Amino acid sequence: MSQFLFYYVRPEPQTWVFLSIFSILGVFVVFHRFWSMRNLDILLILSFTLGYMMVYEGNKAALSNGEVALAESIASGSGSSLVDANRTVGVSDPSLGGIASVATEGGERADTAWSPRSLLYWGFLSLLVCAGLLTIRMLLDTAIVRRPLLEPNLNGGGMLFIGISLLVFLLVNVGMSTKDENRKQGPDLGPGYVLLSALPQISTVLERSVDTEDEAVAVPEAQPTGNRKMKEMIARVLAIGANLVLVFCIVGIGYWHFGSLNTGVGAATFYLLLPYTAYATGRVDHVVPGAMLLMALLMYRQPFIAGLFLGCAAGVTYYPFSLLPLWCSFYWQRGIRRFTSGFVLAVVALVVAMAILHPADLAHHLSYMFGIKRVAMNGMDGIWGLGWHPFIRIPIIVVFALLSMSFVVWPPQKNLATLISCSAALMAATQFWHGFGGGLYLAWFLPLAILTVFRPNLDYCVALEVVRPMKRKTKAIKTPEVLELPPENAA
Repeated sequence: MSQFLFYYVRPEPQTWVFLSIFSILGVFVVFHRFWSMRNLDILLILSFTLGYMMVYEGNKAALSNGEVALAESIASGSGSSLVDANRTVGVSDPSLGGIASVATEGGERADTAWSPRSLLYWGFLSLLVCAGLLTIRMLLDTAIVRRPLLEPNLNGGGMLFIGISLLVFLLVNVGMSTKDENRKQGPDLGPGYVLLSALPQISTVLERSVDTEDEAVAVPEAQPTGNRKMKEMIARVLAIGANLVLVFCIVGIGYWHFGSLNTGVGAATFYLLLPYTAYATGRVDHVVPGAMLLMALLMYRQPFIAGLFLGCAAGVTYYPFSLLPLWCSFYWQRGIRRFTSGFVLAVVALVVAMAILHPADLAHHLSYMFGIKRVAMNGMDGIWGLGWHPFIRIPIIVVFALLSMSFVVWPPQKNLATLISCSAALMAATQFWHGFGGGLYLAWFLPLAILTVFRPNLDYCVALEVVRPMKRKTKAIKTPEVLELPPENAA
């Protein structure tokens, strides 16, 4: 950004966290009704920031402190390697304690700041706790009848200006930042689309070398080859396009479905102000599925198009397959055939594209795409690689499957509000059994949660009312010709 704004210095991630939090509180908190549901929802969404920054600092510290074994174990998800790595640098087991004890030059042991393992462990745990609270809040949203209109503290023009400015800054950072193919910002992908996982991630946070007593520690960047340049270009285009689509969908849902442009602009500005948004703008595995889910909601009145986008989201990340019972139940009375046709068409198109562009080991990639494999018990990241026994994932997956299937019958009358809140609840609940950094993929459900917070009453938005019936071709029935008899001669 300094190429366009002279003397502009990108702020440190920690500095931006405080600036964004205070901005959100000043613009969206209703101070004359502090204990309102709106304010509690805002505080709940902001609570993800603590865990996310702890994970970020843990990854950064593992690399900057020269703990190579710990950094490699973070990428591979080996919990035993983490313990060994801590012992090699003189760190006691900090999985249950916050303070690390590091050996000094004189042989004495001094208490220092949190160790990388402690930051990662408590960061992921904090993210999962917040995801659990948000899941409960989204499930209970359908029971909230009164939804008073609480306008933000800034008018529509001011929010539009701030939103556009933030979007420009974020997208320029994606286009001008350094490349980062080793995914230092987080763990590798879990089950999903192999073509998406082959793309590098674009770093959008400020990377500085850490000065030690002897010399500065910096990770050298490899010179990109021709193939890598192409992948980086595709990743940049996908990241920029997905962020534009995501913001457009939030504004469009507010304008076309909520009936208020200010509501859509306010929700989009709230999302752009979040510290997480600045951090994960260049992560295609975060923003692409989130943008597709929002496109499905934006086009929910067109079942075929909604099915296409939901199928694309499920094909690239696997986890949105759990939304099928909810969405099929919504369209059951009208539009179910068109919705399922679009969903199947999108999945088949992704399979064909993978077979053409990545034909090697196609069977393995298909099982990876649809999650048809045994539950992983090793080689995981996140909380599962930091001390939690992988066997606990099995009952969590069973409970999640029961929750997903329960939406076939509950709630009995589904509307647009049900689609938004329950989709957010399911995508937040996937973080508990996501074995590859569960809790970090906030773009899958935070935009949906923000729309739930800002939405009006949508009880009238049911499939029978908003989905047009399919036109059926009817054959014209020929009416028999009536022969006119000549009149009889009068006598």
